[in-house]
Amino acid sequence: MQIFAVVLVVLGCALAGADVRTQHYDNARTGATLTETALTAATVIPGKFGKKWTLYADGQVVAQPLYVERLAIDAPGVQGTFNAVIVATMHNTVYVYDADAEKRGADGRTAPLWAKWLGEPRPGTKQIDMWSTNDPEWGILSTPVVSEDRKTLYAVAWHNDGAAGLQYRLHALALQDGADVVAPVAVGPASTDASQPCNQGPFNPCKHKQRAALLLHQGLIYIAFGGDGNKGAMFVFDAATLAQRAFWSSTPTGTDGGIWQSGQGPAADEEGHVYLMTGNGAFNGNTGGQNFGNSFVKLKVEGAAVTVKDYFTPCNFQFLNDKDLDLGSSGPVLLPTNPPLVTGGGKEGVLYLLSRAQLGKYAASPEAPACKNANALQEFRAFETHVHGGAEHYGNIHGSPVYWKGPDAERIYAWGENSTLNAYVFKQGRYQDVANPRKSAYRPPAGMPGGMLSISANGNKAGSGILWAAVPLDGDANTNRGVKGILLALDAQDVSRTLWTSEQFAERDRLGLFANFVPPVVAGGKVFMATYGDDDVRRKYDGANRPAQFPARYGVAVYGLLGPPMTMPAVVNKNSGDVAVVRATTEPLALDRTRCAEVEGGMNDCTAALQDAAGGAPSLHSFVVSAANELAGCVLVRVTVASKDAGLNAASGVGFWAANAAGGNQAAGNTGLFVGKARLKTVGTGTLLNGSGATLHEFAGVVNCATGDGESLSLLFKPYMEFLGADGKRYRNWDMGANYRLAADVTEFDRRGDVLRP
Repeated sequence: MQIFAVVLVVLGCALAGADVRTQHYDNARTGATLTETALTAATVIPGKFGKKWTLYADGQVVAQPLYVERLAIDAPGVQGTFNAVIVATMHNTVYVYDADAEKRGADGRTAPLWAKWLGEPRPGTKQIDMWSTNDPEWGILSTPVVSEDRKTLYAVAWHNDGAAGLQYRLHALALQDGADVVAPVAVGPASTDASQPCNQGPFNPCKHKQRAALLLHQGLIYIAFGGDGNKGAMFVFDAATLAQRAFWSSTPTGTDGGIWQSGQGPAADEEGHVYLMTGNGAFNGNTGGQNFGNSFVKLKVEGAAVTVKDYFTPCNFQFLNDKDLDLGSSGPVLLPTNPPLVTGGGKEGVLYLLSRAQLGKYAASPEAPACKNANALQEFRAFETHVHGGAEHYGNIHGSPVYWKGPDAERIYAWGENSTLNAYVFKQGRYQDVANPRKSAYRPPAGMPGGMLSISANGNKAGSGILWAAVPLDGDANTNRGVKGILLALDAQDVSRTLWTSEQFAERDRLGLFANFVPPVVAGGKVFMATYGDDDVRRKYDGANRPAQFPARYGVAVYGLLGPPMTMPAVVNKNSGDVAVVRATTEPLALDRTRCAEVEGGMNDCTAALQDAAGGAPSLHSFVVSAANELAGCVLVRVTVASKDAGLNAASGVGFWAANAAGGNQAAGNTGLFVGKARLKTVGTGTLLNGSGATLHEFAGVVNCATGDGESLSLLFKPYMEFLGADGKRYRNWDMGANYRLAADVTEFDRRGDVLRP
């Protein structure tokens, strides 16, 4: 069972937004769209925002969706101009959908504006998928790219040509109807025998994975490859003719050095330099060699060659190799700073900040592997090691950092595995207060891969910045199939504040199966989130074991506003001594279900019934449950707070932040309620430790409800006193204590000695 906020479902409206033509929005890979006006901290809340529909697809969606506004379509049976979302699948199909309307076909699935199958995909094998998380097939793995004139979509597909073997091809499709603009061309040689491992020197078409997003820059398309036991490879094609211009291997005389970056594309600057990060592999660049494993590399196409212009290799690169700690498990982010900087981090959990003018090359250290890189502008461990499953795990960074310059500060956000999200203030060309970043309330289960991030904002306007994150909900998504995902919206200026999650009203908003390495896409007032399907058995397929059944439906979940945007007064948050929790107790819950009101989706709003059960004490959180739920394990909570009389005289009431947590992981964000002063239940008076008079008020809640998988929900909460200012803003003075917690192991607590005089 889950506790949810009340949600009202009404019709939304079409909203214009900026194009998303490449992975993470731009070639700098900042992960930020800065033209979003509809989705703000005031509108992305449980009662106004949720899942609208799901876009059907015929296979796993591993590539990030793209978006083109006001796209002219002239396909069979469909003519007109549409805001369009582009979805590519592992079955080698490209779909273009109307982003603003769910157009169901006869089978009940959303009908695309057009769709095109590019050919038989490569069958999955343990050779390339040891945990079978991407079974049964491998087709379009990387995020495609749209041309600047918005007329052509470029995609790379892995093809199974039967007896002719396996082949990668670059496709150029007309966005108006899916027709080939230029005939598809081979990327690298084909395998000679699809049933046997093949090795074509610097490129292995049987095992190389084309995971990194495509880069289109200054008329050239960059296609990068990785794969265990294979040399890192990158092909460069002319976007107009699809003729190959150049090839580069990160380890031409060595091994490994894959360019995979967890799906992040290579980055590019205005001078035509391309930046990427490589995985474990040989390195000898410091002695004039051509091998650049575990490195940041700066490249440029010059004639028919790709030239290494600069690089940075950590002083402990051999340690990274030995421990399988790829530096290139995420991609570089080019920061819009002066002087130009680049940042990124890998499986060790260390973030690096480098000068783009002088990356730093390699400086050996006798203190390796516990060495510091004096040639880096800054480096620090962002995510610590974590012990689970009887082993030590590093804080791998997979989803690349994202950057936003807000109204109060520049920030860089990163989410490594086994950790919370970290938000770092970036000032004077450096990460600030790296030991104490602002953190998210939600922490995913132990395991890979951490969080996949995006930022939406209206420039740097206050209250407009939202950090969107997709993270696992119920397991390690590296070694398990069937792991569910959760989509979170956090206040980008204060990521400890959860605005909304897909678990608050799970029956309607639940995301589906987590898609490894795919960030959310925000465009046109909507959020498009790829999935690995609707549902699957969560299981580890080790050894030769492989799944025999697969999700019933694959697709992309579409979230948006459920009603017209409302203008909400700005909120100013600060700590004070105006309100404090005094005590909390629990007792059996006797709820009159006939007092629960029916709401959308077969749900019952039992918030009023909870107040009745508590003898008139108002609820501190929304209590919305499935009509069929028997409330197993649920107990009533009584919370007493002390409200300072001097503050209460001017206040409009007392409110709460509240959330559920299962297994220590908060999954439901803020379900807290505000209680107007006229509805407060007074249960006594007292004197605060500072001598101020106070009134004691009681509130009700619920804790320990069974989740259905052997766990029970704990309750997190914290009160505030609210004032409506003459300027129209709402001022919230929060309890200065940390978040309070009740659970199966914490059934009561008493803080009278910390708050009140005897």
